[in-house]
Amino acid sequence: MEIDKLITVGLTPPQAEVYALLMQKGQLTPPEVADELKLTRTNAYKILDRLVELELASKTDEHKKFVYRPTNPSFLAALAQDFRNQATAREEAASSVIQELLDTYYQHADKPGVETFTGKKDVYESYRRQINLKEDIYFIRTNADIPSMGFDTMHEIRVSPGRYDKHRYGILPHSGKTINPDTYKRGNLTATHMDRASYTAPVEWSVTDSSLLIVSYAGEPQSILITDKTIALAFKQLWILLNGYLQTEPFHKKLKATYTD
Repeated sequence: MEIDKLITVGLTPPQAEVYALLMQKGQLTPPEVADELKLTRTNAYKILDRLVELELASKTDEHKKFVYRPTNPSFLAALAQDFRNQATAREEAASSVIQELLDTYYQHADKPGVETFTGKKDVYESYRRQINLKEDIYFIRTNADIPSMGFDTMHEIRVSPGRYDKHRYGILPHSGKTINPDTYKRGNLTATHMDRASYTAPVEWSVTDSSLLIVSYAGEPQSILITDKTIALAFKQLWILLNGYLQTEPFHKKLKATYTD
């Protein structure tokens, strides 16, 4: 049995080892578990009793000694769902207070919060931090995003705000493909297109009511996340001005007329 998979489900490493041993042996006493896995008897009792609490094992008193047996492995699925529910509850609890905490932070912060990120993994995390603010996002996209980060990663970044019922407003270089506006609606995206030759810089920036994220794909991905309402407001106003101008351009008007239904 692969211990790593049991840990992924939600068991701690010691719990996973004891559970795997219990499944292999069929039944065990705490002293037997302690001997097999080089644990103290106290820890063996604690881990076995925890498995009973998780409904992954049963406990009986036989001839003045406790015997533990594994229960049906299908209980693992229920355990995984419980852990997911707990994680969701924690996330929802954080979301319910995050705006209040941000407002309090801004009242006392004497300078913007500035964080820098380097490398694909960390840059992805900077996107997630902005998305987790649960605010509408206004962004200017670069064609350098997918070649640098990969399609799957950028797709996850793009669709995540919609899961929080937040909207995205994007200024996008046109890919040359036929546009179906229903695709954008499903992704909570309102798009303004521009000729891809008019913006070739490998830099994307996105702004919310309280944050500005600037991402450079010139070489190794790097990003700067600025948390400050005044700076965010300035860039949001710049985005609105640019978006209004682009919508009057012949390129956008001509392209919009070709949208498929």
